[in-house]
Amino acid sequence: MADTISVRIGDQEALEIENLSKLEKRSKSSILREVLESGIKQKKLELAIDKFSKNEATITKAAEIADLPLSTFMDLLSQRKISFHYTVKDLEDDFEGLI
Repeated sequence: MADTISVRIGDQEALEIENLSKLEKRSKSSILREVLESGIKQKKLELAIDKFSKNEATITKAAEIADLPLSTFMDLLSQRKISFHYTVKDLEDDFEGLI
């Protein structure tokens, strides 16, 4: 079941939503749902990368936070030139979760 949430947005954002709605010939609600979904995915990815970079999450846990397959998350880290700082302990922890 979907929830209804009221949010105040600025005039510029409202105009952008209106413009997108007209360009794509879709409802503003549809545009907002798509933008929200995209923003949530991006926020989860940035949070996962931040936690991994600060050694607050293993690479496996960070991939879970980002809701991405491990290989995809590793590719993104590589593209962003973020070192993996993956230790033997991290590997053991990851394998322990698989057993």
